Order: sequence, then structure tokens, then C-alpha cells
Amino acid sequence: MFKRILAFLLLLAIFTSCEKAVVGEIDDADDGGQAVASSRLIVTTRAGSDPSDNSVAQGCIYVLNSSGRCVQLLTTDETDNSATAYLPAGTYTLYAVGGNDLSRFQLPSQSEVATKKVITQVSGKTLDDLLLQRVVVTLDDEETLRQTITLQRAVLCIDKIEIKHVPSEVNQVEVSLSPLYSMVNLDGTYPESPTETYKVALTRQTDGTTWQATPSQMLFPSVGNPTIKITFTTDDGTLSYAYNATENLPANHHFTVVGNYTGYNIALTGVLTAADWGEDRTIEFDFDDDLQTVYNPVAQHFCNGYYVISVNESAHTAVLMAKANLEKITSIDFSDTDALYTAINGRMADLALPANVSGQWRLPTVAEVGVFSKDTQIVTFDDNNNSRNYYCDNGDGILKWAYTHRVAEGEYTLNQGSSGFNSDIRIRPVIDISY
Repeated sequence: MFKRILAFLLLLAIFTSCEKAVVGEIDDADDGGQAVASSRLIVTTRAGSDPSDNSVAQGCIYVLNSSGRCVQLLTTDETDNSATAYLPAGTYTLYAVGGNDLSRFQLPSQSEVATKKVITQVSGKTLDDLLLQRVVVTLDDEETLRQTITLQRAVLCIDKIEIKHVPSEVNQVEVSLSPLYSMVNLDGTYPESPTETYKVALTRQTDGTTWQATPSQMLFPSVGNPTIKITFTTDDGTLSYAYNATENLPANHHFTVVGNYTGYNIALTGVLTAADWGEDRTIEFDFDDDLQTVYNPVAQHFCNGYYVISVNESAHTAVLMAKANLEKITSIDFSDTDALYTAINGRMADLALPANVSGQWRLPTVAEVGVFSKDTQIVTFDDNNNSRNYYCDNGDGILKWAYTHRVAEGEYTLNQGSSGFNSDIRIRPVIDISY
């Protein structure tokens, strides 16, 4: 009895994803009349990538007539991978979909498929194996046609990601792949947008220096050549590097990513291997200081050596502070604020920008000085519990100064002014970045 109930539930799950076709007379005439179903189509599905086991656990076959209307929707399972449709003579397009668990995918209904042929991932569920094929058949009057459809895999699988020789001070390692397709058409092609990023957090292994994840995660292929990004997080902040692969990541392959960390001023070497489903492939890549630096900013932490004052996660923007104070201005008439500002701008113009960042350095606002001038990662308070004094500008073109006074542990006051400039005021520019 239990086995019968289990079999019934399995069939119910299949029918939830694919509406069961009604075999018999169907409305196939453009003028609304009844067309006689005088021919028989027997469809058998098989997976083409594994000769040892070519059964398809769950399958749907959309049968579209010459007008593009879906006249039947057939289902198959691993115990019976054939389905029969009785149809009028004519030419039909068959869209076959197969997988282990089609409930993970949002499939078009029979009424939708005439205008919508996109398969997406169900929200909240992880991607699973997915196979597709499109076939055109022509039925003569009173003919029985047996059609075998060999399905092709539409996804890839990330089996393992491993980063070796990671320093002990690193407390988090994350690897991401992007851009990836986020959906697939019934004919096996992929819409160019929207795209998605796959991120996975690695776990420190028992040797203390190897970080690893074995997600065995199905994904849609990459959109062109993907970017592989590796981010190390320490108590001081993050350091991220990215490599633009020289090849794309296609469907029907298992991939393993292995990176080797060789020290600060980073050099990372890695291998992606593809096997099992398709032919073996190896993609080798190196990470070093000449490669693109990417940013994963966290407020009040360091990112690629720059202190992060603030982050707007929704807009993907951040404010970074220069790594050190610029040379002080000592020889000038400090009462001439226009000349003073010109001299400050000259100092900032000579400062190199962070890697792969456009724009220009600017003075911090008073509020931004209030953030970093109380952070002991940046400042040391003097005997009077005052931080250094910094030039600032609230964006109104008026030169100001500001510093923090530590009243007590965890309690601070921010002092500011727009006159009384002197040679002891520091220049610590900031820059706005997008990430």
C-alpha cells in the first residue's frame, strides 16, 4: 500500500509541472471546427549524455500545431518514457523537457506556451538537472509515427571549489562566478538578460590553510567568458581579485575550481576541470597584482588597503579614504582660503587613484571626518583626547576643518570650523566608487 501511495504522489508531482494531455478528438482547426485525430504519434524520451542510463525521471512534451497552438501536453516518467498522442495529419513542433525534479522549474502551461517559451527557476528552490530538445515531425493521414527524442542538458554542475594555502588571519573565503544565464528557452537557447551571479562561501579544512566547498550545484551556463572572483575577509577588511576567463562555461560539464594562494601582493593560480557529462576540458588562470582588482567594501573596514567610510548597498556605491595623509601645506597665507583650497586640490590631483576606479579625490565632508577621526584603526588620540584636525568640505565649496574629541570610552564630540586654518591641519582625501 505504501509503495502505491508513493507512486501516486510521484505522478501527482509530475502532473503539477506538466498538464496531462487528453487523448482523443482535439480542436485543431483554425476556423474553430473539429479536426479528426486520425494519426498516432508515439514519443519516447531519452537522455543523450549518459549511455549507461538514458532514462528521464520526469518529462513533458509540448505538441504545437502549424498555427503555434499547443494541442497536447504529454508526460513521461522513469518507468514509462513513452507517451502517445492521437492527432490530425499535419506538421507539429515538439518541445521536450526532462529532469529529475521538474517542480524546481517554472514551466509554461499548455495555454501559455504559444507565446511564452521560457523556463525559469522556482523562487526559493535550487536549480536541478534540466534537459531539452525541439523536434519537428510530419504526420500523414492514418499514420503511426514513432519518434525518439534525445534530450540535451541545459545546465552545468559546479562540483568542488577549493582555495589552498590561505593565511591563518583570513576568517572567510568567498568565490563567485558571473555573469550566468538565469533562464532558458524551450528550444535550448538562452535569453541574454537578466543574468545572475553564483556565490559560495568556503569552509576551512582541518589543515587550517585549505578552504573548500562541494556544492554539486547545477547552474545555467555563463554568458560569454565569465569572471571568477575570490574574496578574502580578515578582521581588518577584505581583499578581492578577479580573473576574466578566456573561455566560457558551457552546459553539460562538471567543473572543479582549484586556486593556490601564494602570498600577499597576491598570486593565485587555479584550474577549472570539466568531465563526466561532456568532453574533458581544462582552463588555467593566474591571479596577480596586474589583474583586475575588484571591491567588496564593508563600512569601517579596509577594502584592498583602503578604509571604507560608508557603503550604499542598494546603489552599489562606497566612499574610500586615501591610505595616508597627504603632505601638509605649510607655506601659504592661511587667511586666503581660495589659495589654500587651490593648493589642497593640487595635492589631491597628484594622488594616484585606486586600481580600476575612475573619478577624482575630494575632501571628506564633516560627517565623514566624524566617522574616521574616532576610529583607532585610523587615528591616535593625543593627551587631550583629541584626534588630528582634517580639512573638509560639505560639498558647498566652503573650506572647513573638523576633529573628534573623545569625551569618554565610546562617547565623542565632533568639532568643526571654517576659519583659523594652520599648518598642522591634515589632508586626507576620499573618493566615491561604484562596485
